[in-house]
Amino acid sequence: MKIISSLQNSHFKRLKKLSNNKFNKKEMEFIIEGVQEFALAVKSNFTINKIFFRERKPLNFDVNLSNKIETFYLKKKLFDFLSYRNNSSKLIAVANKKKYTLNSIFLKKNSIILIIENIEKPGNLGAILRTADGMGVSGIILIDSKINIFNSNVIRSSVGSIFNLPLVKTNKEEAIKFLIKNKFKLYNTIISKTSKNYLDICYSGNIAIAFGSESKGLSDNWKSHPGKEICIKMKGKNDSFNLSVSVGIILSEVVRQTK
Repeated sequence: MKIISSLQNSHFKRLKKLSNNKFNKKEMEFIIEGVQEFALAVKSNFTINKIFFRERKPLNFDVNLSNKIETFYLKKKLFDFLSYRNNSSKLIAVANKKKYTLNSIFLKKNSIILIIENIEKPGNLGAILRTADGMGVSGIILIDSKINIFNSNVIRSSVGSIFNLPLVKTNKEEAIKFLIKNKFKLYNTIISKTSKNYLDICYSGNIAIAFGSESKGLSDNWKSHPGKEICIKMKGKNDSFNLSVSVGIILSEVVRQTK
C-alpha cells in the first residue's frame, strides 16, 4: 500500500479537486466517503478506481475487491483535510459515475416512480433517495434539475442509497412519453381547491408521483399534463412540509396500498 504524506502529491491534488462539487460536476469520476457507502457502490457495480484509507490497519468489507484497484494510506492530516466526517470516516474512494436513462428504471408489476421538478437542495435529494430506496421505488426522474447527482452532500444524506436505484435527469417531454408508454397513472402534488387528500385516493397499477421544488412547487408547465391532483391536508398552523418529508408521507400510503 502506497503512503501519501505530501500536499503536493498528485493523487491528493486530484482528490482535493474532486471534492469541489463545481469541479466534480464536469468530471467522469466522483468521491465516495464512508465504508457503508463504498460497500453499496461496489454491490451496485460502480467501477472503483482508487481507495484511500485513513488508517494502516485493513478494514473488513462484505464485498470482493478487484486486485487492480489502487490502494493508498493517506496520512491523517491529509485525510481529515478532505473528510466531512472527521474521525468517524475511515475510507475515501474514487469511482466512475454512471449515466442513467429512462430505460434504466426498474420496471416491474406495480412500479412506483418519483418525479421531482426543479429540486434545489442536494440534502433534500439525498433524503428522498434514502426513503425511496427503503420503500422499493423503481427510480427517480429529475425534471430541469441543476443538481450534480453525485454531489458529496447527496451521497452523504442518502447514506449510499443513491447507488441502489436509477436517478434520471431529463425534460418534461421525455418523461411524459415514458409515462404514457408504460401506462403510468400520474399524481401531481398540488395545493389547490380541486386537489384531493392523498389518503382519499385508491392507488393501483403503475404509479408516478410528481413533486415540485422546495420554494415554488410544481410549475404550470408540468401541471399542463393531465394527472390527478393530490395534497396533504395540514392540521396545524404551518401550510407545508419539507419536500423530503412530503415525499415520505405520500409514498408510505402508496406503498401501503400497492405492496
